[in-house]
Amino acid sequence: MVDRLCLEGEPARGALAHVCALPDEDATVPFDDPVVQGVRQDAMAWWIPLLGSSLVCLTTLAVDESRCAGAITVVTDDRHLGDDPFLRLFGGTVVKTDLFSHVAPPPGPVLERYRGAPWPGGSF
Repeated sequence: MVDRLCLEGEPARGALAHVCALPDEDATVPFDDPVVQGVRQDAMAWWIPLLGSSLVCLTTLAVDESRCAGAITVVTDDRHLGDDPFLRLFGGTVVKTDLFSHVAPPPGPVLERYRGAPWPGGSF
């Protein structure tokens, strides 16, 4: 599962998707794991602001309501992708894509998930 907002709207043509994920289901990590929480907090604290206007969208990959399988950061400029906090959990690969749409960054540090919706979108 990805945040549906990342797939709605006009696609960002020629964007670069930094996919931090592993194909093995055993490689998932509970969202509640302190390491995952730390990575998500770092993404909010400095990663998203660092990307600035090059950010198209960011979503975690949720296997179910409790397990994280990775994250996808979509940008128009790849110069900061080596600093992606999600690299601490999963290997990263960059692919060119026309699939993702621009999504405004989340407005604050809310990190909880609701009904298994991928972060940062979530829903009540």
